Amino acid sequence: MKKLNQYLSFAALLLLAIVIISGCKKKDDPVVPAFTLTSTEVTLVGNVPGLQFFAKCNNDDVKMTKVTISNPIGSINLTYNLNGGIFVKNEIFGLQADNTGYEKSTGAWKFNFVGNRTADGSSFAVDGSLTISK
Repeated sequence: MKKLNQYLSFAALLLLAIVIISGCKKKDDPVVPAFTLTSTEVTLVGNVPGLQFFAKCNNDDVKMTKVTISNPIGSINLTYNLNGGIFVKNEIFGLQADNTGYEKSTGAWKFNFVGNRTADGSSFAVDGSLTISK
């Protein structure tokens, strides 16, 4: 009888340890979208040098809400609305309206992408930057 009690006690402790360990298991971190940025030089009205920006999400399908764009000197802080547009992984999309652009300025342009992952609907706000050198 003593041996049976010892086995039961050991089994109960083992079960408790398994429950505690499995309850403490770290949940997987959610995927955070990663964006690649590119630019193209254009000529704006009045023969002013300009830029158009493009992005693609490298690791996920996304439903984009907006992108906030800041020029290197901080004098421009614009929000470009993407109105819930869905872009599949590696699909390139523009960050300005068709036939428009931004006045060219050298240095690091900053971008803040806001949207949702299409896989699970989780929201994100991801920063990015692109340096224009000449």
